[in-house]
Amino acid sequence: MSKIFIAYSSIGGNTELTVQKLVELIKDRSEVTLKRVDIANAEDINNADCVVLASPTYGQGSLEVHFETYLKLIKSLIKDKKFAVIGLGDSKYYPEYLTESGVILEEFIKQNGGHIVQPALRIGMPPIKFIDKLVPRWAENLLTKI
Repeated sequence: MSKIFIAYSSIGGNTELTVQKLVELIKDRSEVTLKRVDIANAEDINNADCVVLASPTYGQGSLEVHFETYLKLIKSLIKDKKFAVIGLGDSKYYPEYLTESGVILEEFIKQNGGHIVQPALRIGMPPIKFIDKLVPRWAENLLTKI
């Protein structure tokens, strides 16, 4: 059984809702640990077969501040690890930066020697309308890649 560690940030609750749905979908076929980045330790990723990083996009294409701190903590542990990314955003704010968090996280992983196992799950509006279609398809694909 594969081990998946999910580190996320959520202020408004949309990212949390999305990762909770992901956990619900994969918990019977993998060992899942879910932690907010403000309480996660860098070492949490060491025992995982795959790490999922999930963040909303703020302002003009920024990560939530706790996520930026977390990335500094895990930077030296990323090399050769498998990763997947979830990036959320809301088109009513800066549509040109809609799901920029996904881009930022994927670039960070690649620059530090990690491996992206599948394209990021990007949701550019409140996820409630999409959670039962996009997340299950993405989760199933994730399980086949690790």
